[in-house]
Amino acid sequence: MLRYPNTPHAAAELVPLFRDGLVTSKVSPGETVLVYGDTFTLPSYPAAFLAAARDCGAEALHIVQPLLPQDFAQPIGRAKPTPLIIEAMKKADFVVDVSNGGMLYSYEQEAILAAGTRILRVREPDDCLWRLRPSTEVKDRALRGVARYREAKQVRLVFEDGSVLTMDRGDRQPVTQYGVADVKGRWDHWGTGLICIAPMETSVNGTLVVSQGSILFPFELYMTEAMHIHFKDGVVTGIEGGREALMLKGFIDKHGDANARRLSHVGWGLEKRARWETLAMRGWDNGGGVEARSVYGNILVALGENGDLGGVNNSKLHIDIAIRHGRLELDGNPIVDNGNFIATDVA
Repeated sequence: MLRYPNTPHAAAELVPLFRDGLVTSKVSPGETVLVYGDTFTLPSYPAAFLAAARDCGAEALHIVQPLLPQDFAQPIGRAKPTPLIIEAMKKADFVVDVSNGGMLYSYEQEAILAAGTRILRVREPDDCLWRLRPSTEVKDRALRGVARYREAKQVRLVFEDGSVLTMDRGDRQPVTQYGVADVKGRWDHWGTGLICIAPMETSVNGTLVVSQGSILFPFELYMTEAMHIHFKDGVVTGIEGGREALMLKGFIDKHGDANARRLSHVGWGLEKRARWETLAMRGWDNGGGVEARSVYGNILVALGENGDLGGVNNSKLHIDIAIRHGRLELDGNPIVDNGNFIATDVA
């Protein structure tokens, strides 16, 4: 999960950083902070968060859940807190999720947030957390992007080879992440800066071009050649390209379902401090995934599950794709183009 080797003393160095993160998320005296981890969580993170929460005057506790399933036929993926743990989270004011899989795109998390609990996901290596610590600038950029997105009716992606992908926003509300869980019932992920919507599922038509150098998750691979994903009435009708296209098709066929072939969300990155090359530098310890998704001016799309984003597409998979080249337009007005912000009001 995180950088190794680890020592018992690492937690002491992290307390000031984690305390700042909790303060930014408005953890205050008298609140209850629950740190949720599993048996493979790096020990320094829960320990440092317990100390940081107490420094904030909060009551803190740590719950550990087994990571490996009793039935090894079951996959190891998203965290699955037990009913007892879910009830404990509902009664907490703030949850720090340091589990390996995380609870995003799970019904368990939806129920916890509905109870008013704030959840902050923390899984990146400590050096990434230092570099991408919560920023009022990123939050401001996110909120301005939300206001702009709410005015739009259509999203259009235009690519250098002439391909176009169009979709309708409908009544879907934009969702943003700025690394802070500072509002009741809010989930966020430390190190993230992005904004997106879940478009009306059947409105997606045209071709998505995943250019060379783009990043294909969950493989965390930089594309070696362009891939074309064709959509008709919201459904993927074909995937063309080289090695990565074959991998994506095989992955969906083996692990997915019909809804894994639908567009989940579309939006752009907000984080100037994020590095596009981070996966090549830090991928050896599963670090940098959040950072690569958040690069300033990148276009982020996904296939599959989008229930947590206001969509109705339930799927076994959620496949993020960070696109290096292309133009995103709202109602014909360019927002970002090849990694550069064109719309200065959201830049």
